Amino acid sequence: MRNPVILPRSMRRGPQLAGWSPTATGVAGFKVRAECDVPIPLADRTVLRGDVYRPDTDQPRPVLLGWSPYQKDLMPTGLPAPFNEPGDVRHLARRGYVVAVVNARGTARSGGTLQPMLGAAEIDDLCEVIAWLATRPWSNGRVGMTGMSYFAISQLFAAARRPPALAAVAPFGAATDLYRMVLTHAGVPHPGFLGRYAALNGAVQGVRLPPNVRHALGYVVGTRPAQALIRAVISRQLSRLTRRARPPQSWLDRWVDLQLDSGVDRPDVPAPDMERIAVPVLIGSEWSMVGLHLFGAFDAWHRISGEKRMFIGPRRNDWPFTRYQDEILAWYDRFLCGVDNGVDALPPVRYWLHGAERWENAADWPAPDAGTWRLFLTPTACGGLADTYGGLAATPPAAGGTTRWWAAIPTGMECPGAFIRSDRQVLRYLTEPLPREAHLAGPAHLTLRLASTAPDTYLQARLSTTGPVGSPARVLSVGWLRAAHRIVDDSRTTSTEIVHDHERLAPLVPGEPSTVRFSLAPFAEMVPAGARLLLELGSDPSALAAPADQGYVYFATAGPPYPARNTVGHGGTEPSRLDLTVRGATPW
Repeated sequence: MRNPVILPRSMRRGPQLAGWSPTATGVAGFKVRAECDVPIPLADRTVLRGDVYRPDTDQPRPVLLGWSPYQKDLMPTGLPAPFNEPGDVRHLARRGYVVAVVNARGTARSGGTLQPMLGAAEIDDLCEVIAWLATRPWSNGRVGMTGMSYFAISQLFAAARRPPALAAVAPFGAATDLYRMVLTHAGVPHPGFLGRYAALNGAVQGVRLPPNVRHALGYVVGTRPAQALIRAVISRQLSRLTRRARPPQSWLDRWVDLQLDSGVDRPDVPAPDMERIAVPVLIGSEWSMVGLHLFGAFDAWHRISGEKRMFIGPRRNDWPFTRYQDEILAWYDRFLCGVDNGVDALPPVRYWLHGAERWENAADWPAPDAGTWRLFLTPTACGGLADTYGGLAATPPAAGGTTRWWAAIPTGMECPGAFIRSDRQVLRYLTEPLPREAHLAGPAHLTLRLASTAPDTYLQARLSTTGPVGSPARVLSVGWLRAAHRIVDDSRTTSTEIVHDHERLAPLVPGEPSTVRFSLAPFAEMVPAGARLLLELGSDPSALAAPADQGYVYFATAGPPYPARNTVGHGGTEPSRLDLTVRGATPW
């Protein structure tokens, strides 16, 4: 045994189950020991390093693997940072699972050279590690995986390879197409995430903490006051940390590869072949994850044909990832340990319904009993509102109606301050007050008849619910599109997401109207009677952000590439419209 360390108590936060309770559980109550920096030899003699958290028993147990390039020495400290995502290893191990948190080749303490992110070489290593874990004396030969974000994405890649020892996976907060969900948003570059990803994760690669120090810090950092203080400091200093961090050259090269070389005409980043996944999959996400992971959950749902369940929880934007640990354990109790605990009787889809503040069930996604609620954009406001608003109505306006326009201003462009503060950068469309409550749950799609004075522009949409005009808005969803990427890829489009062909660009003809279609993030909200829906359009990613203070995980995209006047047409044969999904009767 290497470096045995008794672990501090669990630091779980937030909901642990998605609206149910298992009828039985596996073994529990183990003491836990950690073996740090365990060497894992690969076939080419490269040695990876991992931390192994084991139940204190002589009986072989199932193994959960957490795989990423993030600095594992910092994970047991409970630091509220996005790299802290393997889950609550203490809790998982107490419940009888061996948890191995392993660094990919060329990262932290692992040997070798950093590989292209989630490319074939990294997945080869990952499958080797799964096979190695299955043959350890403390393993019963059955392996699952744990963790969110990178840890979750790697689960889908591994499951698609079908290594024999991998018996089930539970990806929480995954992405299934790194180009359109992580590197860009529908072709709009995503530097607000990638700059921080490369700078901060790269800068901590050289950190080396002795095992006792790592776990001792967990007692201090894991307290609620410490978590709140560190979170406040990080949120205020994040941009400064990104600029001042000094990541190694390998991580700077990774940023170039992802942000620059995987450009508009080369979306050649990898994606898991989900049609090959045959093991049981528990898909998890939260409505907060509009900027990275939410579309990935639904894409996985549509493309995985085997045993699967999905749950989408309420909005939260905090780390470490210590939520839904009992949900994940119930899945593995069933498929790694054979416990009859009620998982088989769960509805296929569970989701949190904001506004009603309860869990809802569905037999599929979108729910089979859901229908489309179509709202047309009109140039004149409903109910005699001021001219600063257009309308969202059940009937389209007459052909040849008035157009409305907004200004696309590139980031850093010099212009009068008074103009920047004006409403010309955002168009707003508002419904009448709803005569009855509406259970909105499902996809949201926007069709615009758009003309621009530039050959390309960025579109950002935000949908909110609000009371009387001027009252605070509650954001429901956001969506993006780079207009020159507007060609739809029908082969990959699903009922949830309009997917675009990013290898075939279609520059706009300045001044000539074109039809653009794109998806807003799916959402679930019980909108009360008397509320209004507010649709906002623009090109400024900060003005139309999904707000962190409402629980969203949002990183700014790039500003528009050219200064432009973007004009929305309303009537005609292809009127601009918003398609929402509603369960039950539409409000009108």
